[in-house]
Amino acid sequence: MERIVHVCNGDSTADTLSLADLPGDIRVWADALDLGPVLPVSDDEHYRVRGDYWASRGMGSAAEAAKRLAEWDRGVDEAASAEELILWYEHDLFDQLALSRMLARLVRRGLPTQLTIVSIDRHPEVPNFLGLGELKPEQLAELWPRRTPLSRDAIDEAVTAWIAITSADPRALPFLVKRIKAMPFLGGAIERLLEEYPDPTSGLSRTERQVLAAIARGEATNEALVKACHSIDPRYPITDVILAGTLKTLAAVGFIEGTALPTIGALGRQALAGAIDRVHECGIDEWRCGVHLTGKGPVWRWSSSERKLAER
Repeated sequence: MERIVHVCNGDSTADTLSLADLPGDIRVWADALDLGPVLPVSDDEHYRVRGDYWASRGMGSAAEAAKRLAEWDRGVDEAASAEELILWYEHDLFDQLALSRMLARLVRRGLPTQLTIVSIDRHPEVPNFLGLGELKPEQLAELWPRRTPLSRDAIDEAVTAWIAITSADPRALPFLVKRIKAMPFLGGAIERLLEEYPDPTSGLSRTERQVLAAIARGEATNEALVKACHSIDPRYPITDVILAGTLKTLAAVGFIEGTALPTIGALGRQALAGAIDRVHECGIDEWRCGVHLTGKGPVWRWSSSERKLAER
């Protein structure tokens, strides 16, 4: 009997997948690479850097986080010996970054006999589809026959993207947005990563701008803010962790008052109007994968209207 291994993006999907009555073992790989530093370093250094980051965000100790990351990698490494390895990762930034890292890792260690993927950006029974974790066991089971082999072109694109994603110089990323074809959602995800860079006028990221605009409209609870962002941002569905970090940043620079039931301040309204620049006014200290945005400028910025990077 062929050995089959499924790898998915979190415990929620894994739990539902376990009820779908599909053959094979299930593994989880779910580091949120959209947050914090992601560098071209050795495994041990990667675990240390990522562990320190998650500890700084209050997500347990650095040692515990590093151990979890190493266990996830080890699970995928072992799965590479399977007759078939199936990757269950949807369209959004979180999943596409994970896919890029896993495929780059598998190339270095040897690809399984058969590498297939289940990757969707919509579902006919879920009007506002956000991810595979929303689906029922029978809905996941129905996707199983539709899994598709990952072509050599797709794998090469993922490896190339991973090199660019972990680089301290982001200038290759806009070119990849246009040139990636075999990985249907990776180009869009990279563009969404670029949208997390400060914009040229206000210095706000797309997520910061969306959250700040929702607060300005009177949204206050976490549930309302998440819902407002989900409705307009399918490539980067905001999570509680992302929202908490965004609110903390907006409060620290004086754009909102409070984080439990936030209200917008005068500076926040000026930033939304483009009357002040967050970076020049307040400074920035954020990682966008391999790029460290720090100080009061110049820093890399992304113009969504022109789809261009510039330092300012």
